[in-house]
Amino acid sequence: MTTSGKPPKFDSNIVTTIVGEETEFKGTLHAQGSVRVEGTLEGEIYSQGEVTIGEKSCVKANIFAKRIIVAGEVTGNIEAIQGLKICKTGKVFGDITGDRLIVEEGGIYKGKVNMDVISSKNLYEGNFELAKAK
Repeated sequence: MTTSGKPPKFDSNIVTTIVGEETEFKGTLHAQGSVRVEGTLEGEIYSQGEVTIGEKSCVKANIFAKRIIVAGEVTGNIEAIQGLKICKTGKVFGDITGDRLIVEEGGIYKGKVNMDVISSKNLYEGNFELAKAK
């Protein structure tokens, strides 16, 4: 709440979709903007923007997004076109495809990493492949 007693204005340029802390979602989530998950999600996430998995989140899903930040737990494969960051509280169990991987001290990762080729399955961006310069 602000000092005027009104809730702060929601900035839709930062996050356009939120799965709240006490929310359970099962299915496929398609978003043109950024997504923040604070609750439980099972299925798939497709986003043109950034996907943020909050500290208390439990996600069992394949995630396809521009950029992904994990502070909670993710079980599933991840494709992050512009990088994946696993925070010190984050846990990722699954294979990763992308151009950058950052794991903070304390972060947990178990799976395979492929940083050579990105073959996007993001429905909004179409199918394409980028070969990383060697």
